[in-house]
Amino acid sequence: MSSGEHLLVTGANGSGKSTLLHVLAGRLQPTGGSVQTAPRQRIGLLSQDAQLPDPHERGPDRSAQQAYEDAVGPRLASRVPLADFGLLAERDARRPVAQLSRGQVQRVALAAVLAAAPDVLLLDEPTNHLSLLLVTQLEEALVEYPGVVVVASHDRWLRERWHGLELRL
Repeated sequence: MSSGEHLLVTGANGSGKSTLLHVLAGRLQPTGGSVQTAPRQRIGLLSQDAQLPDPHERGPDRSAQQAYEDAVGPRLASRVPLADFGLLAERDARRPVAQLSRGQVQRVALAAVLAAAPDVLLLDEPTNHLSLLLVTQLEEALVEYPGVVVVASHDRWLRERWHGLELRL
């Protein structure tokens, strides 16, 4: 795929959508064929049930802001603050990760993926756990995303409004 192209991957549960994204991200090896990426190509993957790494072992009391900094590193976090994405209210950025909803954790993970400005953006069920307003904003932002975007989704609303290629598994 070329920069600016968008692909929606759909299919029944268990058809391999998540596996395909993990293969494209280089986290899994393909069982057949091969995957080639351009040198120095940045690939960002938002997994369906994203986790926030805790490399400093601060535990469940670390804030969402600290989790974001852990995910992207302090230098990038200062250049691209969590607040820039509008995905999390300022008050929630100070809340402990253990007190965040599943959707809020997913939004912090999405911000961490976007902060690195990947050339290839892989999103596995990105609309799960998001409000309708955030889903609409995400859809609008994806249309403008300059890199390659591959989305795996069951979301009927997203599928109906999709602008790009589609692959059904």
